Amino acid sequence: MILGAPAAVSRHARDAVVEALGPDRCRVVTGSWSWAGLVGTPGRFDAGIEVVGPSEPGDAFARLTLRCARAATGAPAASPAHR
Repeated sequence: MILGAPAAVSRHARDAVVEALGPDRCRVVTGSWSWAGLVGTPGRFDAGIEVVGPSEPGDAFARLTLRCARAATGAPAASPAHR
């Protein structure tokens, strides 16, 4: 994925590989045990996110967005089966 952040985020990227794409953009390559785990990672950088690659991360971002929107309204947590 591509972040709207400088490559200096690499010091916080744990086991990810970070490649500078300019002064305020970088590519982050990382892995995870699940798509949900993968898309939860870039949120900690507080930067814009661009998905590069297969469609599964985009789908996982959409599901995470819905869960975050419910949390913002104070709605009760739903199980993964009730996404």
